[in-house]
Amino acid sequence: MNERLMEYAAGTLTPAERATVDAHLAGCDGCRADLAAWAGIAAAADPDVTPPGPALIRRVLARSVLSAVGPPARGGSGPNIDLVRAELRLLRVRVLVASAFVMALGVVLAVVQGGGAGDVLALVAPVVAAAGVSGVYGPRHDPAFEVVAATPTAQWLILLIRLTLVFGYDLILALAASAVVALLGGSVAGIWALVVAWLGPMALLSALSLLLVVWFGPDLAIGAALTLWSLRALSGSVLAQAGWLVDLTGVVWSTNLVTGLVAGVLTVAAVIVAGRGEPVRHSRATYLT
Repeated sequence: MNERLMEYAAGTLTPAERATVDAHLAGCDGCRADLAAWAGIAAAADPDVTPPGPALIRRVLARSVLSAVGPPARGGSGPNIDLVRAELRLLRVRVLVASAFVMALGVVLAVVQGGGAGDVLALVAPVVAAAGVSGVYGPRHDPAFEVVAATPTAQWLILLIRLTLVFGYDLILALAASAVVALLGGSVAGIWALVVAWLGPMALLSALSLLLVVWFGPDLAIGAALTLWSLRALSGSVLAQAGWLVDLTGVVWSTNLVTGLVAGVLTVAAVIVAGRGEPVRHSRATYLT
């Protein structure tokens, strides 16, 4: 009967078929409702029906302007909280697991090392954070890069949220590692000495990686971080004769006001670069060639 209703509304039934449908409609409320819907569709598709003119459009627009708009509905978590939740779902679990595994390995080495626990954590924590930050931006590592580029949400805001999530996670890992090493007697100087050993270089390497990943891509970002890490790791042995290099890595790999300021400047620069919109370089564009 539904097909007959379509033909009935379109006016293509024969008189005998129309009489049959009329008889059925007399006792069927559901079919009468369906017929009304089909009749509306047929009227909308009728080329002889005149579309609404400019006068009607002006009246609708005027009414929308003059009508009072109620206040936004209260409640809910707010757009920024929703954005944080969305970004949380985009964090790759394997990266989080790998960071925790490397940090746990650092704890074992720090406990075994004993007196050099601070040096071990100072090598492990910064490179873990830098590697995590290197994957927060770009089409190669971001499954939602195309969607993000097409949304009105500011790129710098998304970048800051991702940086906070990734760096915050690695910071918690490093703090937990320091606490475990201190509890297991891996450092006689206490937990604060362990934190001071890795906090400055961790912030500096993460900020440098963030700027490089936004500007040039993840390959250069992780490469630069590993280069600095290698210089620090070899400064006490192979590169010990290069005094100026040892001094330079010592300044970089320390927690002081200078490293904090440089890390802040690099982070601000990365946010500014990310806020410029669609990048020009192919390596930073929303498509891959």
